[in-house]
Amino acid sequence: MKPSLETVFRDNLRFYRRRAKLSQERLSTLLDKNINYINMIEGGKSIPPLSVIEQISELLHVEPHCFLEMREPIETFNKLQFAEEASALIAAQSKEILLRLLK
Repeated sequence: MKPSLETVFRDNLRFYRRRAKLSQERLSTLLDKNINYINMIEGGKSIPPLSVIEQISELLHVEPHCFLEMREPIETFNKLQFAEEASALIAAQSKEILLRLLK
């Protein structure tokens, strides 16, 4: 069964907040809201208006639409594929830097 948009939003908010290493209380404070504001949203007791979603996206450095996108569950995360893609990207960037330094 497909999760509701509210569930997707709450899960993504939690994911991006944790990625930014912010507690619920700290994010609430940055938004100038009650200390439990984010807890109420993530707990499904409140839905923020679009203006607050916009503020949250700025604070977490995430485009607003990302809060409504289904993400792949972490259980199906392919570590080997991630490592290979990251290694290739790092190698390409390293090569560019070295070539610039050797000019």
